[in-house]
Amino acid sequence: MLEVSNLVVRYGPFLACDAINLSVKAGEIVGLIGPNGAGKSSIARAIAGLVTPASGSIHFEGVNILGAPSHMLIRRGLSLVPEGRGLFPHMSVEENLLMGGYSLINQERRKALMERCYELFPIMKQRRNQMVGTMSGGQQQMVAVSVGLMGDPKLCIFDEPSLGLAPIVIQQIGETLEGMRKLDLTVLLIEQNAKLATTVADHIYVISAGRIQHHDKPQALLQNPEVLEKFLSA
Repeated sequence: MLEVSNLVVRYGPFLACDAINLSVKAGEIVGLIGPNGAGKSSIARAIAGLVTPASGSIHFEGVNILGAPSHMLIRRGLSLVPEGRGLFPHMSVEENLLMGGYSLINQERRKALMERCYELFPIMKQRRNQMVGTMSGGQQQMVAVSVGLMGDPKLCIFDEPSLGLAPIVIQQIGETLEGMRKLDLTVLLIEQNAKLATTVADHIYVISAGRIQHHDKPQALLQNPEVLEKFLSA
């Protein structure tokens, strides 16, 4: 479904990531893990059309989407839940969800997607009229995940969904990601939390200093002494 080849992202003279190759097949959850500043979010933003790569190619469902505007990628079925959540704090839960589904023409589908989000996170239905800015960090992350799902995506990129959350909330986020399989949704999970990623992902890419250092199934990486020491010891 997603093929990234020789991707290079620069910010002026600064090289954020170099020669990135990764692929995500339909129905998979693929993890991209690495330390802060490794280039993970730059990859996510390049795939989502928010930054223009210096070189390389990005194919989504066989079409090169390099340079395509982000609003067109949403209509193609590619969604990004950004680091920091990107919510409207002075709007209600339901208003944020409606903004996530703004590109949908079919209102019945929009209603069905909203109900699906409420099934995933029942507390949001109870608080659908609450201003998002008054909610806890964990509840806001639930809203952010739901906003990403409201676009009816085929592929959803989650950028650091566990950042700053309590362990019990991280566990719930992991359970939600596992539930994505039942929704026929493909996921690229970008995380510093290696434990979360290795628990839910089918394959893991490990990035450091802007380059992919390892790629394997979680079980194999967990038996690799170098990976354990450098990336999975936290």
